[in-house]
Amino acid sequence: MKAHYKLDYWESNSLELLRRATTPNGIKASCTDITNYGSVFTRDAVMAGIAGLLYGDTVVINGMKSTVEMLFKTKGPQGQIASNFKMVHDEVEHISYGTLSPKIDSATWYLVAIGLLMDKGIKYDLEYVESTILLLDALEYNGNDLMYIPQGGNWADEYPYEGYILYDQVLRAWALELLGKHFKNETWSLKSGAIKEKIKAKYFNKSKGYYNCTFRPSGVNDTFDFAAHNLLGLLDSQIESKEYTRSLDWITDKFLSKGNLPGAFYPVIDEEHPKWGLLSNFHLFDFKNKPHHYHNGGIWFIWLGWFALVLHKHGKYDALSQLCDLSFDLLNKVKDFNFDEYLSADTKEPMGTQELCYTATGILFLCKTAKSKDSQIDLL
Repeated sequence: MKAHYKLDYWESNSLELLRRATTPNGIKASCTDITNYGSVFTRDAVMAGIAGLLYGDTVVINGMKSTVEMLFKTKGPQGQIASNFKMVHDEVEHISYGTLSPKIDSATWYLVAIGLLMDKGIKYDLEYVESTILLLDALEYNGNDLMYIPQGGNWADEYPYEGYILYDQVLRAWALELLGKHFKNETWSLKSGAIKEKIKAKYFNKSKGYYNCTFRPSGVNDTFDFAAHNLLGLLDSQIESKEYTRSLDWITDKFLSKGNLPGAFYPVIDEEHPKWGLLSNFHLFDFKNKPHHYHNGGIWFIWLGWFALVLHKHGKYDALSQLCDLSFDLLNKVKDFNFDEYLSADTKEPMGTQELCYTATGILFLCKTAKSKDSQIDLL
């Protein structure tokens, strides 16, 4: 642990933000109320809850439990889980299952949350999970173990990719692994295993040295998806994978060893790129995906934090030290940083919504690994 990291400062301020965002009805995405960020977003709240579990923080853990309860209460008739909901005076004012397209990862993060809380001894009945698992089975449709995800169907909801997206398959496999164990459901456990085998068979790009982000009937998209790679590293079946180890080495050599932090997707789509038209016309409010911004190569502390957990789990301590050096050096240099949504990769300016729990969560993951280099991190 290096003194210049200011770990105690970042830990205390990040936890304080998560606690302030925690309400009796769940963990809000932000303590600001710009556009819709004062709502409870499923993926943001679950990841914040995971930080709470890692730190044993009762306030945040209770917020995770409250999030699950509200998501159960607002569940759609086929098991749909809300992308976000907004409470006013303890009443649900608005529920969204996705505006431009359905947000499939709301369902998978919800199931992961229940599985992780059950790991801690919290009890849930079958009705909390069964219809949502069946819904994901229906999205698979053809019995081929992989779900077909529409454009805008997950966290990168303004990025032009669709099909059998790796990120979503990984989350489903993780959820079924957890819930198959807790509900003693062999069918779910077997399905988790089948998804993992398909990931091994279908996604690794031998010529690139990392996993393709998606494929569809018209071909393969070999864009590097940082989020998907991080979550993939948490699946137990991947720990001894030579391909996954190679992908970690590729990330280290491509970015960390050159003094750079990985952006959300690589390479960046610029005005000369054939997908620029698709990207520039795909947004809900203002266009955010300029080159090196937002999903288009922006630097997100939430995914740097997950990467730190993966490097720690795989014993890649030299790469972890590089990551922490770069991350905390940047954090401590950014002027007026207030848990901004992301940093532009070219100018390192903080961008997007401030006081974002997504960002605080990622910083907590970084702090946890920086303080636990020689010890096991529970939970993951």
